[in-house]
Amino acid sequence: MSLITSILLLLALALVLGELLQRFGMAAVIGEILAGVILGPIVLNLIQPSTVLGAISEISLFFIILYIGVESSTDTFRSGFGRSLILTITSFLIPLGFLATFSFYILGLNFYQASLLSIAIGVPSISIVSVLIKDNSLVKTKSGNLILSSVVITDLLALGATSILIAPKEVYVEVPGIIVFLLLLAGIDRLIRKNSERVLAFFNRIHAMERGEKLVLGAIIVGALFVSLIFELIGVSFVLGAFFAGLLINDVVLGEDLHGKVTRTLSRLDDSFFIPVFFSIAGIEATLPTSNYILDIISLVAIAAVSGGLLTYFVSRRIVHGVTPRMSTGILGSRGAVGIIIATLAFEPVVIVLPNQSIDSNLYSVSLFGTLLLSIIFSSLVRREDVIDQEEG
Repeated sequence: MSLITSILLLLALALVLGELLQRFGMAAVIGEILAGVILGPIVLNLIQPSTVLGAISEISLFFIILYIGVESSTDTFRSGFGRSLILTITSFLIPLGFLATFSFYILGLNFYQASLLSIAIGVPSISIVSVLIKDNSLVKTKSGNLILSSVVITDLLALGATSILIAPKEVYVEVPGIIVFLLLLAGIDRLIRKNSERVLAFFNRIHAMERGEKLVLGAIIVGALFVSLIFELIGVSFVLGAFFAGLLINDVVLGEDLHGKVTRTLSRLDDSFFIPVFFSIAGIEATLPTSNYILDIISLVAIAAVSGGLLTYFVSRRIVHGVTPRMSTGILGSRGAVGIIIATLAFEPVVIVLPNQSIDSNLYSVSLFGTLLLSIIFSSLVRREDVIDQEEG
């Protein structure tokens, strides 16, 4: 089957199933993954994994993460950092400990596999969380910012830990590299804000030029690719580089109008092409778990749902005041892009050089189906009437 035909089938079915599931109150990503599962080896066997599809998946991933970074901002971290960190601990770190312990001692996985599988299944996803916050009118509210900040911290920890686990010998380069870049990011952000009028005037002049929006968007993409390349050179996943590059692109830099146009452009590209293509390709990579793994999936899902759900529910009663604890738990428990991204990153090296420091096709499928089940469970808890207060953040 030709590449164009494969992309056509994947995109069309992913968009249809994603829209259909959204109408039933579930995340579109579930339908998009199911599209790949249906067209892939598990069901119809029409499309096989390939290096070309893998390359398209990586390009799609770059634009997904860039948009997430652009939609976030350094302000997200400054607002209620302490409470956000508490939510990160209860919704991710403590359940991660339970998942890793079970995977290591009960499932018999090695340290790397147990850790990577647990991170992939246990990490809340900023893509799903952002959609839920937007759909329930929580953008720019205190509760919405608190939840979003927590998930940003969680996803950064998860992506950073994954990079280190995949290539542990590079930890002495990766960790200092990440720390240095974070310090540099903070310095650049502070410098930009200090000279916001000049920076804004510069981009306004470019915007006013013929094809100015094209130049601005092109410069953002080139800059993000450059930062991603730097991260790859120091042995860290390009995913973090794309996110950090996007983090610097905010309305202080571009102005509210131009920033809105950039985010809308990236959002439309992601929603209509990159996201459905990425997740449908992820579905193709899945293999049907044997009966031995069915119990593993059920056990891991139960551990993540019970430990993370209960802890987040009780903590949310004390520190999240704009929504009910049920909604906060449902939003923070939602799985999606980041878990699949981590599983994909951990799965790719398996046949190359790191068979003991990555997950095989069976464990990849366990993480994929576990993510799907958790997304269905937690997203079903979210109800629009659970919004208590629409206070501005």
